Amino acid sequence: MIVRRKDHMNQIVLGTHIYPAQGAAEDRMRQALDAWADLPGVRRVNLQFADDPAPVTHPAFETRAVLRQDSRTMARTQGPRKPTVREMLDRLVEMAEAADCAYAGFSNADIVVTPAAIARVVRGQRDAVIFSRMDIDALTGKPRGEFFSGQDTLFIRPSAYRALRPRLRPYIIGEMPWDVIYTSVLLTHCNAELVNRGDDCQHVDHETIWTNSPFAQYGWRLAHMDWTYFARWYRYYNRAKTMREVGRPVSEEDALRDAVFGDLTILERLKNGYRRLRHGGLGGAWG
Repeated sequence: MIVRRKDHMNQIVLGTHIYPAQGAAEDRMRQALDAWADLPGVRRVNLQFADDPAPVTHPAFETRAVLRQDSRTMARTQGPRKPTVREMLDRLVEMAEAADCAYAGFSNADIVVTPAAIARVVRGQRDAVIFSRMDIDALTGKPRGEFFSGQDTLFIRPSAYRALRPRLRPYIIGEMPWDVIYTSVLLTHCNAELVNRGDDCQHVDHETIWTNSPFAQYGWRLAHMDWTYFARWYRYYNRAKTMREVGRPVSEEDALRDAVFGDLTILERLKNGYRRLRHGGLGGAWG
């Protein structure tokens, strides 16, 4: 009988939503997804809408048409059809559990996830790992600096996700401010690592396209219910940004992060309940 070592098998289900794109946007996405094909120990999944008759695919990805929530029905307005982050994670965690994988991961489809990122996740043995990206100049290919203010990629143990899911709202992918709120929740409530130095995850820099989104009102309504986590993020980010600008050591920034993302205080818990009632009512699509 041949015994297969788990470290030689797929330890991570890593998924994304490949979306219709043209021109430079399509080129960026295809180049990023091509790079995923070489990731060790990773099962690559492209999640698509269940009712889409012609989903966008990639030969290196397993395509699963299982998504039922979208930006139009959740926000009750018209615009580009996008999944919600929470349903993406729901499906990826289910797949990770079924395959006995250690982690489920999600990343935007135009992010180059490197083998170094995968190695950090596996080596660190955290409940969750969240990555900011290194922006790359589209013409020169040179690094332009970390996109310190947000995140594009996360990995989480299925058991940790199950415990935290009630705190994670159905934000829309590619819309503010899902990333910093999910990051804040994970840093507060589980053994999570935030990687916001280096180039483990890379992204070809381009013009921002979500500033006038038709889904902005929906996203900010959810954010008002999560304002404690939103405020925590900016309490960390604003001070950490100043530290970097004046050249303070990494250890000081790490200490700041640990101090900001401690247990919720009684006052923060009370404010959470109040904001949920004020901005979301007693249930419905907002929870």
